[in-house]
Amino acid sequence: MNKISRENLEAYYKDAEGWSHDRIEELRKSRKAAWIVGGIAVAVALLEALALVMLTPLKTVVPYTLLVDRQTGYVQALDPLNPAKVSGDTALTQSFLVQYVTAREGFDIASVQASYRKTALWSAEKARAEYVALMQGTNPNSPLVIYPRSTVIETQVKSVSPLAKNVAMVRFDTIRRDAGGRAVPLGSWAAVMRYRFTPHAMSAEDRFINPLGFQVVRYRRDAEALPPPEPAAQAPAGGQAAAGGVAPGQARPAPPAAAAPLAPVPRPAPPVRTQPEVEL
Repeated sequence: MNKISRENLEAYYKDAEGWSHDRIEELRKSRKAAWIVGGIAVAVALLEALALVMLTPLKTVVPYTLLVDRQTGYVQALDPLNPAKVSGDTALTQSFLVQYVTAREGFDIASVQASYRKTALWSAEKARAEYVALMQGTNPNSPLVIYPRSTVIETQVKSVSPLAKNVAMVRFDTIRRDAGGRAVPLGSWAAVMRYRFTPHAMSAEDRFINPLGFQVVRYRRDAEALPPPEPAAQAPAGGQAAAGGVAPGQARPAPPAAAAPLAPVPRPAPPVRTQPEVEL
C-alpha cells in the first residue's frame, strides 16, 4: 500500500470538515425555517380564535312571528320588537294607495261628492272610466242605488304589498253599518293596482287634492273570502205544526198562486257631478 502523505491527509480532513460544516449549516437553516413557519401558523391560529371570540356575541337567533289569516290563508311576518324602517317615498306611495282604496270602496252619503272627486282625479284610463260608469245614477249596481242614504260602507285596509314596479296589492275588509248601528261584514278583498306619477299640469284646486300627480291606471278587485252566512231560522218541533202549517197525517193544501212582486220604488239618486276633464 502506498503511504499517504501528510499533505493529502490534511487536505482530506479539511474537505471532511467543510462537508460537516455545510451539513450542520443546512440543518440549522432548515430548523430556522421550520420555526418561522410554525410561528406564522400559531399566529394565524391565534388570530382566528380571537376573531371567533369577537364574533360569537354577534351571532343571535332571530325569532319570526307569522300571522296567518284563518279565512284567506294569507301569511304575514310580524316583528313587534323592531319596527320596520320605511323610506319616505315608500311610505308616501303606500299612503296614496290606502287613500285611493278607502275613497273608492267606501260609501257615505255625507262625503260621496268629495270621495267621487278624489277618486276620479286620482284615476286615469281604464280605472277612471270604470269608476265613473259605476257611480252613475242610472247604473243599477251603483252604490247610490243599492244602498240607502243612511248606510255607511267602511273600508279597513289590512296590508299593502308591492308586486312589481308601480304595481301593488292592497288587502282590505268592507263593513256595512245601517241606521241602527249594526255592523255587517261584507267580505275580504284584494285589489291589484297599477299606478303612476304624472308630471302633467293641473289646476291649483286639483293640485291641492293630488299634489304629486298620483294616478291609478288599472284597478282589479277580487274577493278573498265570502262573508259568513247568516244563521238559518230553527225549524219547529217535529210533533207540532208551525204557524199556518199542517198537522202530521193531514194532506197539505195546494199553495196559493204567487202574487206578482211589486216593482221596487226607485229612490232618487243624489246628483253626482262628474269630474271635468283636466289636463293630467
